[in-house]
Amino acid sequence: MDLPIFKKDPTPVLKILENPKADPALYVRKSVANNLNDIAKDHPELVLKTARQWMGTSPHTDWILRQGCRTLIRKANPEALALFGYSNDSKKKPIWKNAVLTVQPDQIHIGEECRLHYALDIDRKTKVKIRLEYGIDFMKANGKPSRKLFMLLDKTLSENAHLSGTHTHSFANLTTRRH
Repeated sequence: MDLPIFKKDPTPVLKILENPKADPALYVRKSVANNLNDIAKDHPELVLKTARQWMGTSPHTDWILRQGCRTLIRKANPEALALFGYSNDSKKKPIWKNAVLTVQPDQIHIGEECRLHYALDIDRKTKVKIRLEYGIDFMKANGKPSRKLFMLLDKTLSENAHLSGTHTHSFANLTTRRH
């Protein structure tokens, strides 16, 4: 149930989350992380401030923070990316070069699959942590497109690494998405 009072001011919720922030039970950690992620959608600066304060207090807390900031990371929030160690990419000096993405086949029908082939070179003399995603624009019932991001990889790479791989994407109808 939506609670507008806490959307407007989530600080009372953060006070409650303070106690279970290092709980050993996975279901408790997931609940704390989901609360943080929900708060981050309306108050990203507050969640980032909380993450900076809590970071490093325990491995359980660090896991909660990573999950709680997942929307900020997906939206490529620079502060969230830096907080979790992702390498800084700038237009002046991108961390990659020679990027190639191909999709086969050119046309598919509902229920079929396509294969994504990707390759790129990392252009850094030190290790880098990167997140590689692809997006597909799906048509909503109202006729407007809605982009859905899918992760290919999230890892730390050695200097001047070469990445390549293949990923299969299914266009089968799901209970959560109709094509």
